[in-house]
Amino acid sequence: MKQKKQSSILAVALAAVFSLFGAWSCAPQSSSSSPHGIDDQVSRFKTEATSLGYVVQDGLPVKTNLNDLYCDGSMWAPLYPNPNSPYISAVLPLVPGQADPVASNGSFRLREDEAVVIIGETPPPMAYFSFNFHMLRGSLSVAIGPPILWIPVVDPVSSLTLQKTGSTPFNQPFAVVGTGHGKTLDQVHQMLRAAGLGSMTNDQIISPSLFRLGLDGGSDEFIFAMRTAVPENRDEFNSYMDALRQEVRILRVRPKSASEDDQVKPVLAADPLPVPNLRVAGTGTSELDLSPTLQLLGQRIIDKYPDYTATDIRTDDWFDEPYPGLQRNMVTDLPAQDGVAGATTDATYLASGNFALPEGAFLVAYGAHHRATGKATYSSVSVYADANLGAGLATVQSPDLQGSARDYINDQSNADMFYSWTFTRSSNLPEHTTQLPTANFCAEAGRPVDLNTLRVGYRAYAEPETQTHPAKSELLYDRLLIFTPK
Repeated sequence: MKQKKQSSILAVALAAVFSLFGAWSCAPQSSSSSPHGIDDQVSRFKTEATSLGYVVQDGLPVKTNLNDLYCDGSMWAPLYPNPNSPYISAVLPLVPGQADPVASNGSFRLREDEAVVIIGETPPPMAYFSFNFHMLRGSLSVAIGPPILWIPVVDPVSSLTLQKTGSTPFNQPFAVVGTGHGKTLDQVHQMLRAAGLGSMTNDQIISPSLFRLGLDGGSDEFIFAMRTAVPENRDEFNSYMDALRQEVRILRVRPKSASEDDQVKPVLAADPLPVPNLRVAGTGTSELDLSPTLQLLGQRIIDKYPDYTATDIRTDDWFDEPYPGLQRNMVTDLPAQDGVAGATTDATYLASGNFALPEGAFLVAYGAHHRATGKATYSSVSVYADANLGAGLATVQSPDLQGSARDYINDQSNADMFYSWTFTRSSNLPEHTTQLPTANFCAEAGRPVDLNTLRVGYRAYAEPETQTHPAKSELLYDRLLIFTPK
């Protein structure tokens, strides 16, 4: 009777967590297998897990829009989402008897000898995708609110580093394992070999040296995130996202306890995995020789608008690096502190401070085109609103930025190494211009967004040579001008 009651409680709890994701569609989806036989792989994985004495619980992949989660009241702030790059997160069932997650919105605790396993097919061709586990201390929910400490546990598995068969990382079977326990990792690898995924297995080590594993109220919570950016074919990508439950499977795996009434204690003896080595940024080659042309570009932009006063807004470092941020407890508590805020080690982040945009004013962001210079797999410029929220208003990514600086420096032989982009509230939109919203996109939900306080953020993702973030010392910092009527 007690076991039946626990199962009922788990079902209710899992349903409650799923309900937090307004962006997740619960409509029925096709149950057909993917071309790579994910159903069969998962079935063989579970069979091997059972034979080794492990319990496997099914979770769900979830399409996650941070702006939407703020608007529907599930999060206290969107926290600077990458608006044109959808996220996929994981929702896991609870272990009977564990402490409830505090952070909610897909966060989970992890028993010391547990693992989270993701099996699926990678997305269709795009500039970049990655898989990453994050630690979250604090809460994303409105009921509790900031501050939070939100740290990626290790370098992500990306389209540049994915263990795969063949020459392309796209439309390929894959497995990702998140655990901090040595024996569990070895045995999960055995399960994946039995499933035919041994050569496609990618590890995300959650080392107990840095993170508090366990199912009690004092343990850390974790979030899984899959990032996607700049698909080559938007229709193919939309089809992948629409069929997400067929493309990606989320599994919670742990050694079976002797008693159904006591599943929160580890079964295996302690076997902590060490902190993995991080990939090293920097190649010694920089963009700095392009500085004279960057200065010329800025002056040409100013000269084009003689009826406006140009104000140069300084660009600075944005998020703290993850491991230093963890050691220094660099929390996110807007507007006072950005902290780490879930930033990945695959990207270099720069940003302006918060500023007001007066009536009739507009912005021009410009700088080196980091993909064209070879320093990034892709880059983007984003505009955010509200110093207390970091709500995403607009993003322009590297394919669209390509060639945009020719509006001002077409006479320069290296013009395509730069970009320039205008953001305005005006409806008169020339080429290389994005209109900013003039009405609160959360108004119907009664959630305020201050559209008069803005911030511009810049991302440069994954230098191809190093397969990690570009070194800031090798980049020309992006620039921002505000033009106000004289």
